[in-house]
Amino acid sequence: MNKRLNKRQIQAQITYENIYNAAMSLVEKKGFENITVEEICTKAGVSVGSFYNYFKSKQDILNEIFRIADDYFLNTVSNVSTGQDAYENIVNFFAHYAKYCEAIKIDQLKQIYSTSNILFIEEGRHMQSVLKDIIDAGKESGQINTDMQSEEIVRYLFIALRGVIFDWCLHGGSYDLVEFVTNYTRRLIRII
Repeated sequence: MNKRLNKRQIQAQITYENIYNAAMSLVEKKGFENITVEEICTKAGVSVGSFYNYFKSKQDILNEIFRIADDYFLNTVSNVSTGQDAYENIVNFFAHYAKYCEAIKIDQLKQIYSTSNILFIEEGRHMQSVLKDIIDAGKESGQINTDMQSEEIVRYLFIALRGVIFDWCLHGGSYDLVEFVTNYTRRLIRII
């Protein structure tokens, strides 16, 4: 049941979004490591104290980026009817991954895809669990026959697909990411 927000809650949501959007704009221009809380606050038009009402640290901005992505995969991608073919379900998962990446401004994506960003390898994220569920279902149905553990397959696939996103960023988004990821994933999963 949706509750109507009061004026204070609406203002809090607006302030939160202003801070987040200011941070994302600065990430796009300067990179995450090169921005400060003070710069974010100046751009958002809020005090440093207001920032800390919504975020514990600058790192929480990065955490929020990944939480939003994980929620998308948990709430949207996991509910997409992808059919019965386990391998096509994996292809569709990564097509959604590519679409999600295309929706982010490429300069922001370039800054997020950094070796200093260890959130990519954090275990237990929803994005990983959705893919693991797809693989587990494929194993249970007998469509995926391998001695590899599901977690290992998830890791291998994400390593490869993060490389594709990195390559797409290096090329300035000059090719159709969804098409490339779809073809790449179809070839890649043959080794599973």
